[in-house]
This record gives sequence, C-alpha cells and structure tokens, in this order.
Amino acid sequence: MPDPMESLVRVFETAADDLAAADYADAWPIGTVALEVASSNEVLRTATAEVFEEWVGAATQWFGRWVAEPRTVQSLAYSMIMMLEGAFMLGRAARDPEPLRVAGRSMATSLRTAITAAGED
Repeated sequence: MPDPMESLVRVFETAADDLAAADYADAWPIGTVALEVASSNEVLRTATAEVFEEWVGAATQWFGRWVAEPRTVQSLAYSMIMMLEGAFMLGRAARDPEPLRVAGRSMATSLRTAITAAGED
C-alpha cells in the first residue's frame, strides 16, 4: 500500500503541474462558481454544495483508511478540499504553482500528525 503522506504530496504536485501546464486557466471551477452564486442562485448553489459534499465524502473515506476517529477524519477531509481550493486561487492569481506544493506538504504533515496522535491513544 502506498504511503499516504507521499500520496497526498503527489496529488498536490500533480495539481500544481496541471495548473502550470494549463497556463493558470480554469482550474477547479467549482469553487469559483460557488463563490459567485452562493447568495444569488439557489439551483447553482445547491449543485456546487453537492459537488463539495461528494468530494468531502470521498476524502473522508480515503483518510479513514489511516485514521479511525471520525471527527479527525472529517477535519482532514475538509482541510484537504479547502487547501486545494485556496491553493488553486493563490496559484492562479500569482501564476505560480508553489501554493499547491505548499498545501500538499501541509496536508501530509496534518495526516502524519493525526496518525501519530491516534497511535498514542
């Protein structure tokens, strides 16, 4: 089984590479749409909320393979989605993939900390 911290770093690295290869255009449009329509279009707000819910659900299942405590797993899942969204935004604005790389390393550290804490209980 691959190391989960390495997997997280690799996912964010791939996203950074893809963002640069796309010349910083159209990365992760769900966040952009959600920000634009959350208070003005209920149908689109609901659609974006459902996408985020699916992503958080998938991330929760993935993190749950290494961490048993449900609240910690959910926090990791939310954190990963928030870090991806924020890093894409920063990366696009600066035309720099580094925010995604930093976010990946930070998520790996968060997961390592959660796994270590679970082992101490």
